[in-house]
This record gives sequence, C-alpha cells and structure tokens, in this order.
Amino acid sequence: MTKLIAFGDSIFAGWNGKSQDSNDQRIPELIGKAMGWEITNTAISGAKFDDSDKGFPSMAKTHSAAGYDYALVCYGVNDWCFPSGSIDYPLRKAKEGIETLKGQNPSIKILLELPTEDFRNGSTTLFDFNSQGWTQNQLDDGLIGVANQEGIDYYDWRPDPLITYDNASELLGDGNTGVHPTPATSQKIADRLVMKFKEMMSDNQPTTPPQPTNPTQPTTPIDPDKPVAPVAQIKIDRLDDMFHVGDNVDKGAKATLTKINEVYQKLSQVFGSDPQQAGQALVSPGNPLERPLRTYVLKTFQLLQEEVNQLVRLCNDQYLVDPDTGDKTPTLSLLRPTKLKLDSHYIDTVNYNYYLIEQTINKLIDYINQYV
Repeated sequence: MTKLIAFGDSIFAGWNGKSQDSNDQRIPELIGKAMGWEITNTAISGAKFDDSDKGFPSMAKTHSAAGYDYALVCYGVNDWCFPSGSIDYPLRKAKEGIETLKGQNPSIKILLELPTEDFRNGSTTLFDFNSQGWTQNQLDDGLIGVANQEGIDYYDWRPDPLITYDNASELLGDGNTGVHPTPATSQKIADRLVMKFKEMMSDNQPTTPPQPTNPTQPTTPIDPDKPVAPVAQIKIDRLDDMFHVGDNVDKGAKATLTKINEVYQKLSQVFGSDPQQAGQALVSPGNPLERPLRTYVLKTFQLLQEEVNQLVRLCNDQYLVDPDTGDKTPTLSLLRPTKLKLDSHYIDTVNYNYYLIEQTINKLIDYINQYV
C-alpha cells in the first residue's frame, strides 16, 4: 500500500477554530481515504518552520521518511502571524526540513502545500505586513523558490483561491479573523490536494499519446517536412524597485503581448483557428512617480487582463482544457495597483499580477504543446 507522511500545524492537526475534529476529518486522513493510502499524520498545533521541538526540521528528524512513498508538508500561517524574524528564517528552515526528508529517503516524492490565507492580526489580504514587515504573498513566493531549488512539487492556492476574506466567515471555524477550516472546508482542501497527488502520480508514469481514430484536418495544412516547434513558456522580469516602474511595466506588457501573439500563431498553425492579433502596448510615460505613471500602470494591467482573457476564451472554445479534469481555464482577474507609493506593497501587487499572467498563459501553453 502507498504510504504518505504529513507534516503540519493545527490545520492538519484538525483544530477547526472552535473544537477538535475527529482524526478521520483531518486533511491528511481525508486524502488517504480518497487515495486508498496509509497515512501518518505528525501535525502539531502551533508548529512552524523553525528550530523548536515541534518545528519542521525537528519533526523531520524524529519522524523518518524512510519507507514512505510521499510526504506532504504544510506550515506557514504561524510563521507569518507570529514571525521569529526576517522572512529568510522560515525559508531556511523549510529547506532544511525538506533536505532532511530527502536524505532519509532519496526516492520520496514531496508535496509542499503553500499555506491557506490567514486573517489573524487584522489581515484582509495576502499583502498585509506582519510585525516584521513581510507579507503572506512574499512567504508564498519564497516557498515556491525553495521548492524549485529542491526539485519538489508545490501547491499554490493563489491562482484559484479556496479561502478568501469574503468567504472566510463561511469556510473558517474562526471566521474572517481566523485561519482554521471547518470540517467541510478541510474536505475541499483535501479534494484539491488529491487532484494534485494524482497529477504527480501521472507525471511519473510513462504515457503514450492517444491516437485519434478519425483525426480532423486543420483548415491550413501543416507542411509534413517542417516540424512544429513547441511554444516556450513566458517568464516576466519582476519589479525590484520603484524607480523603474515605467520601464518594468512597459517591458512586461510587451513580453506578454508578444507571447500571446505567438500562441495565437500556434493555434492557427496547429488547429486552423482564425488568425488573431493582440493589441499594442500603451506608451510608457517613463519612470517619474507621478499621476501619468499611475494611470499608465492601471490601464496597462487592464489591457493585459483583457488580452489574456481573450486568449483564454479562444482556448476554451477550442477545447484546450485540463486533460485530467476537463475543466476549462478560468479567466484572469488582476489586482489594481491604485496607490503609487514608495513601498513594497505596490511592488508586490505588480509582481503578483505578473505571476497570475504567467500562470494562466503557461497553463494554456502546456495544453497546446501536447498537440505539437
């Protein structure tokens, strides 16, 4: 039987904000029930990515991963709500714990679940600062960086959030001032993670592309002597300081629109869809931190949202959907960077929009490249 070991805090331990859930209502056990797996749940309330006895590195050392097929790791809400220092500290400890698991079992497959949103300390968004001056969004980005460095899978809630400030009163036992899911919400979290584990399992199985019995011919024939190259994914340079906002947004917009046109061209080439063309980037006013720059950034992200969503709708119409679930790609809703101030909140907002754009376009590219 497949075996999974889970590491986490009160969310995995089954505290729902008002009372303790039974073991069979806890997220790791719900995953085990759905997958038919044997589960070891080591979660402890209040645990963090830290050096305490119940912190992730210590728990990884005292609960060996040897003999397990999968490990599920989810901490972070307590690291943000009760920070021990700079954001570098929990990221170092996350890396340390992951490397411990890999050292115990080099073949184990690890899924790092990013924390669901925490509304304690008066927070209403992922961009609110804690007492040490860093945000939940920054922690999420940092944990993805650790996952990429360690070569492990991760699950990010931000592109399709389950828990938001607007629905927290319904989905969290302690409401929109808390963080702990109700039993029904724990089931929804488990359902999402089950889908991710199934994806991880399929990625590790060799597959033979299905051969259609009656292939349809595109309206524009493809030259059989000229191979069709896959579309490369998009990576947008992040904004790192406020004194280059205009240049950065101009570069990001042009990169996005160029990539959208490349995808349109590939759709026409492979599927015979009607030629499409994205709009032109707006003219940047430069970098002075004045009203014209604020207006330019707002209008640019509005343009990019419209252009990305136009591409999404076309791909959905072409039935370029999730191959596992059949789900269509949801349209994009970008944040509005309405304030132009010299602070990291504005930079985070711009960079989070870039992240959302990348996630959406790259998902569509993955779907298209299956046919190339």
